Amino acid sequence: MNKKKNRNKVTMSHIAAKAGVSQSTVSLVLNNSNSIKLADNTRKKVLRVAHEMGYESRVVERNSSSEKIILVINGLINYDPFIEAINSAQECARLNNKLLAVFIHENSEDNVKALEEEINSGGYIGVIYASSMTRELKLNSLNWTIPAVLLNGYCHDLPNVPCILPADKMGGYVVTHHLIKQGFKNIAILTGELWMDASNDRIAGYRQALIDNDIFPDDNYVQVTNWSLKEAYQKTLKLLSLSPRPEAIFCSSDYIALGCYQAILAQGLHIPDDIAVVGYDNQSLAAELTPGLTSYKLPYNEMGEIAVQTLLDVINQQPFLSSKLKVEGKLVVRKSSLKAKQKI
Repeated sequence: MNKKKNRNKVTMSHIAAKAGVSQSTVSLVLNNSNSIKLADNTRKKVLRVAHEMGYESRVVERNSSSEKIILVINGLINYDPFIEAINSAQECARLNNKLLAVFIHENSEDNVKALEEEINSGGYIGVIYASSMTRELKLNSLNWTIPAVLLNGYCHDLPNVPCILPADKMGGYVVTHHLIKQGFKNIAILTGELWMDASNDRIAGYRQALIDNDIFPDDNYVQVTNWSLKEAYQKTLKLLSLSPRPEAIFCSSDYIALGCYQAILAQGLHIPDDIAVVGYDNQSLAAELTPGLTSYKLPYNEMGEIAVQTLLDVINQQPFLSSKLKVEGKLVVRKSSLKAKQKI
């Protein structure tokens, strides 16, 4: 009985991790998409792993009369981890015998008008409006007449519309608390630009963890980057020049952590013997770095599924947990943050 229950929880991300491929590759294979040419060996490997993990038991036959949900997103950047939320939403919709249509929202007047007409065409039972980055959404230009849920965003003008958000303050707290438990006290943070909700929430969690452990936050240890590799490198050098030098650095993304790694190694220092590093996002590169990068995994898979389930609850006039639901991620611990054993 328990074995069957666990098999039913297999997701594309689980298959991707075991097969050693990206989640988007798994999605292409399992949805039998020919939009991108994949090597036959890759397709066979994904199908074999999916079969071994029991994924075939989750397949739902969909007929031509399937109800449709529309997901509108404001755009994605290359290698954006938010693609996991979209893939998860598509999978959840399929399992509920619904078809999820994804549209990219541009701010041009013509695009807004066309999108509004599409949403209100009568062909959809609900809309998920998504943002690739956590932020307040300005939806005054869009008017829809069907139930809605916001994914990775919120709108003060629509307080009754459910929104699904990452618990980034908790994420910042968990990362910092992990480093403190390792015995580090001089902990710095490389954060993204401060106009972003995610940056401020992660800093807030970082500060709270320090305070809760009787460590006074040092503003010199907070360095703001523009999310670029080059700036992460330069800001890491600035941190390394401080006295006392940080014992550990919390990077607000794995990409920032990559620049941080380069700067530390360029100074002849070693990770984690001389300085520990933790990333955020848990992208595939985290496991590929040497040493492996400890990273906080954003809960995008869970958020995409919750968005679809919440929308279906709204459509069916069922109660849902909260109008603003924050979802916690998980810290994946690797060697980069583990304090070296004291020599006797």
